[in-house]
Amino acid sequence: MKLHLLILGFLMVASTSWAVENFTIEDDDLSAVPHNAEIVIRQAEAKDNDLQKCEFIGKAVDLDGDGQAMDLIVTIEDASGWNAALGPIWVLRKSGDSFAIVLSDGGHSVTIGKARHKGLYDLIISAESAGWSRQSIWKFNGKRYYKSEEKTKKPTEKGFNRTR
Repeated sequence: MKLHLLILGFLMVASTSWAVENFTIEDDDLSAVPHNAEIVIRQAEAKDNDLQKCEFIGKAVDLDGDGQAMDLIVTIEDASGWNAALGPIWVLRKSGDSFAIVLSDGGHSVTIGKARHKGLYDLIISAESAGWSRQSIWKFNGKRYYKSEEKTKKPTEKGFNRTR
């Protein structure tokens, strides 16, 4: 009986961490983002002249599990050309007729998990290049995503370093 409860408990915990959806900066199905989302990003990145010239692409995602993909994960066209498959990533939450940036980071992929905080799914942003890798776990605090944990591996290290 204890073994059955232990297995059931493991399955319940494991099922909350399996991915709901994945996004990479190299996905073939990325398309131009709505103009109002582009304006929000350009205003937030006003000091970065290089980004002002870029084309923003992304895809609609469901961050709150209501079955409607109204939020966006955005990168720039040809982002992988920036630095060995790494590029800027923004997560935008639909707010009425506009969008709000709830996360701005860089990496190669975003995994939307099943666990939630303050109503939105947790996100994992991964990046990897030439023997270096990073995986960051992001949780929603009601207004923005914050980095709750990060694991990095550098070429000279045998294992992962964990930071909070």
